[in-house]
Amino acid sequence: MSRTTSSNLARGASLYVICVAVAKVLGLVWIIPVSALIGRDGLGIYSNAYAIYTILQQLATSGFPLAMGKLISERLATGQRSVVEHIYRVSMRSLLFFSVIAFLLMWFGAPIFAHLVSLKSSHQAMVQQVPTMRAVSLMLLVIPAMSGLRGYLQGHQQLAPSAYSQTVEQLFRVIAMVVGAYIIVKQFGGGHAGGAAAATFGGFVGGVAGLLLLIIAVRPLRRAERSFGIDESPFRSGQIFRMVYRLAIPVSLGGLVVPIANLVDSWTVTNLLQAGGQTYDAATANYGILTRQAMYLVQLPMAFAYAIGVNILPAVAAAKAKKNQQAIQENIVFTLRSMFLISFPTAVLLLVLSQAINESIFGSTTGSAIISTVSFMSIFSSLELISTYILQGLGKMYRPVRNMFIGVAIKLIFNFVLILTFHSVIGAALATTIGYLCSSALNIMAVRKYSQTYFSVRRIAKPFIGASVLTAIVLFLVNWLLHVGLMHLFTHGERIGYIIQFIVASLIGGVFYLYFILRSGTLRSDELQNIPGIGRYLGRLSRKIERRPPPPRQRYDRRPNRR
Repeated sequence: MSRTTSSNLARGASLYVICVAVAKVLGLVWIIPVSALIGRDGLGIYSNAYAIYTILQQLATSGFPLAMGKLISERLATGQRSVVEHIYRVSMRSLLFFSVIAFLLMWFGAPIFAHLVSLKSSHQAMVQQVPTMRAVSLMLLVIPAMSGLRGYLQGHQQLAPSAYSQTVEQLFRVIAMVVGAYIIVKQFGGGHAGGAAAATFGGFVGGVAGLLLLIIAVRPLRRAERSFGIDESPFRSGQIFRMVYRLAIPVSLGGLVVPIANLVDSWTVTNLLQAGGQTYDAATANYGILTRQAMYLVQLPMAFAYAIGVNILPAVAAAKAKKNQQAIQENIVFTLRSMFLISFPTAVLLLVLSQAINESIFGSTTGSAIISTVSFMSIFSSLELISTYILQGLGKMYRPVRNMFIGVAIKLIFNFVLILTFHSVIGAALATTIGYLCSSALNIMAVRKYSQTYFSVRRIAKPFIGASVLTAIVLFLVNWLLHVGLMHLFTHGERIGYIIQFIVASLIGGVFYLYFILRSGTLRSDELQNIPGIGRYLGRLSRKIERRPPPPRQRYDRRPNRR
């Protein structure tokens, strides 16, 4: 890949890597104290409420940030300032209307949604779930407005306020969640259900904080834009509305896939586990382990995939517009290599260190097997996200949506088969992995077809698989030695021993993985320094470790010779 192309891609992605990574870390922090306060069943209640909320939030938001950003940037480029103001007013009024409708639907529909969570124990489900669902519904009054303001700022190419608002939102959210859950559970004896409701209310507090920051950032721009008014706009409000939604609908449909997959789990896992003989409390607790422990850890590398994805889309679109097949090829291959660099070691870490991770963060061995089961999902989910952005850059907005819904349908089928077979939430974990595998495979086939290029995912992934296997062996030995040694030292403080074991083993494993990758010359130093966030440091390290010239670049644009 050319230095200019990859450098532009990296510079654009770096800000997203940093802000999303900080937000993800803050989002992980709350799990430790809150899970100790509300327990696994409280996490299950929390997850069921969020499964409904995310769908309604996606419907209310409907891809507005991307649509507003694109339309506003185009009008600013042509000097149509009155149209910019018109787009802002129509979009924000639409968001306000849909957010209120979504809030009312969730608030008054909470008893029905709670009933569907557990058909067998519907009264118990409604008593526990309704307060939490109504607490999280308040977020629907602020989050859509935040998305609109972020789209407005993106249209003006001001990314810093949007990035900072994510961090501020998560910071206030975490503080409010922990404090609220502590007060309800410890001071008022509200139990796990009350603690879950207090924790979900923290999302509303964080949303208000992020919204205030965005309003402050938008005010100077709005002061300048209002001077132009909308009287000179050549469009009617209905035309502006249709322009926005023409762009927003495919993005909204794509964004609905993950919430629908979560809703599938919310309405099937608990019911199927109860059908297999578990009580409502046990089934809810197991669902909480799956969603707020295992799945949350697996989603961490998605921050990196997202950062690459939001920048590969315009890069591919520009190359396609210029009919530059070589640039399309280079963008695709570089993106896949960068994604594999992060997702493979993450999978190995979750697979080998599942018990140490579980004990360190959640203080329990329960769920370690589930974390190991979903470990490889981090590879397939990242691959699906990356390939979705590539397809959208190629102009195929609806193809990845179709593929993702096929993956959800396959997941739903395997939910029934595997949960009833294993009588365990591990069945749902396997079903989710299979669903992502199928949808990502369909996406890759579509990328090959519509990009009119040939690349071998197996060849691209091969060196990363080899380094990951070697790292897994080293990590297993180090983890075993640390466990044997530390458990003798911390006989009365096992969690401290597990924390040390997790940190030391992770650092050693990471060092070995980097050594195997850099020593083999799989990625050149100039390629590494173009990776968002960490590339500069990897490039320097690569030049120190490499003692021989890197092997010739592999060609991924030619089909293998067949005898």
